[in-house]
Amino acid sequence: MKAIVDLAVLTLAPVLYVLLLAGAVLGVVVGILLLVDSERVIRWNSALNRWYSTRQAFHKLDEPIDVKRVVYRWHRVAGVLLFAGALFTLDVLAFSYQTGALVRSFRGLGNPVILSIVFETLRIVLMVGNVAGLVAAAILCFRPSLLKGIEAVGDRYYSGREAVKPLEAMHYQPDEFVRSRPKVVGTLFTVASLYVLFALGLLLM
Repeated sequence: MKAIVDLAVLTLAPVLYVLLLAGAVLGVVVGILLLVDSERVIRWNSALNRWYSTRQAFHKLDEPIDVKRVVYRWHRVAGVLLFAGALFTLDVLAFSYQTGALVRSFRGLGNPVILSIVFETLRIVLMVGNVAGLVAAAILCFRPSLLKGIEAVGDRYYSGREAVKPLEAMHYQPDEFVRSRPKVVGTLFTVASLYVLFALGLLLM
């Protein structure tokens, strides 16, 4: 795990440094332009200020796909597949699952005793879930109508588009603040960007 973290740091650190350096230089340029020619910066902002909604892009992914008709039409095939998958998983969990090996593999993440409890609890939860899968598979094979009542309760559609709708609204307050106080914002941009450039320069020493 430590080797992976070290590799990630060695790989991402130069990229992050370059991005911070470019952002600081851009901040100095924008800050100075706000001080000497704020109207030009505001025109650039108006030209670049376009809104691209993700709700339309993910609309197709958010539509529910009804598979009940296929499952009930081929209920015996679906039941056999579910039974085989649950039985195989139970066999692995009961005879091949090694809590000790997992604890040794992840010992760098925390206390071995806590890790052992977590992995053993996970094994029990998975076994209970697969036992329930065996029962559901048997019902699906022989009496699929028994599942329709449970399905009617659990078959609910929750749209992610409604949840993120407030995030899709445009807020123009920052633009209005810059337009009304260009000198103040320009000074803050310039000072903050110069400070970042100075701090990045110290890292190279």
